[in-house]
Amino acid sequence: MLGFAAVNTGNNLLYLLVSALLGFMAVSGVLGKWNLSRIDVRYRPPVEIYDGLPTLLGVELINRRRWLPIFLMEVVVADQVLFFPLVDRRQGRQKSLEITLAGRGLRPLPGAVVRSRFPVNFFIRSQGLEVLQQATVFPAPQPCPAPRQADPGGGQGVQQNWQRGFEGDINRISDYQGGEPLKSIHWKLSARHDRLKVKELSSATRKPIILDLASLPGSGLEQRLRHASFLVVRWLRDGWPVGLKAGDVELPPGAGQQHKLLLLQALAHYGQDQKPA
Repeated sequence: MLGFAAVNTGNNLLYLLVSALLGFMAVSGVLGKWNLSRIDVRYRPPVEIYDGLPTLLGVELINRRRWLPIFLMEVVVADQVLFFPLVDRRQGRQKSLEITLAGRGLRPLPGAVVRSRFPVNFFIRSQGLEVLQQATVFPAPQPCPAPRQADPGGGQGVQQNWQRGFEGDINRISDYQGGEPLKSIHWKLSARHDRLKVKELSSATRKPIILDLASLPGSGLEQRLRHASFLVVRWLRDGWPVGLKAGDVELPPGAGQQHKLLLLQALAHYGQDQKPA
C-alpha cells in the first residue's frame, strides 16, 4: 500500500519509507538464513530405553562458528519444540524432551528441524537435519512369577561370607574407629564401657541365578523377553548375581550396572535375525 501510495503521489518521503521497509525485509531474510549456518544437533539418549515406555531424550544444539553466537533458535523433534534463546560460539546447549521408541533392538532416533526467528520474527526460516544416531531399546519389563530354581527373596540362596560386611550375622564386637555407620553401634555394650562399641557383621552373599529364556512363561518370544527383562532388573536390584542363557547366548552371572546393561542388550538383540517363536 505504501508503494502504491508513493507511486501515485510522487511523495519522496513515502519513497524513503518504502525503501527502508524493503531493506529491513531483505536484511531480516539474510540474517535469518545466516543464523542457520554451521549448527549441529546431537542427541544424548539415556542409558536405559525400554520398548514403548516414555523416556527423556537430551537434545544438544551445537554452535560451530568461530565468532558469533546463535540467536532465537527452535529445534523440533517428534512434534515437540525446544527453544534456545542463545548459544555462544563454539559451545552447545542441551535441553530434554520426552519421546517413546517402539520396537526392541537398535533403533534410529528421529530427525530434527531447526527454525530461526532471528532477528525480529519477520521471517521464520527452517531446515531439516538428519541426525545419524541410533539407540538400543530394551524389551519393556513385564511382571511374571519367578522360576523355582532362583528362590529370590528367600534364605535358601543366601550364604554367609565371613568377611566384614553390613548385612549378615554378627561376627564380633570391636571398638568404634570413626568410619562405621551409626546403625552398627552396639549401644548396650557401649553404655558399659568408656568408649563406643560396634558390631562387625559378616557379608551375605547370594547364590548366582542363571536365567533360562526357554523356561520362562509366555505365549511367544517377545513376551518371554519382556518377562526376562523384568526379572533381570528386579533380581539385580535385590543384589542377586544374574546370568543369562538364551539359545546360543550364554552370559555368566554378575552384578552391577554394567552387567545389567550387558544382559538387557543381549535380550534386546536376541532373535533379531530369526523368526519370532
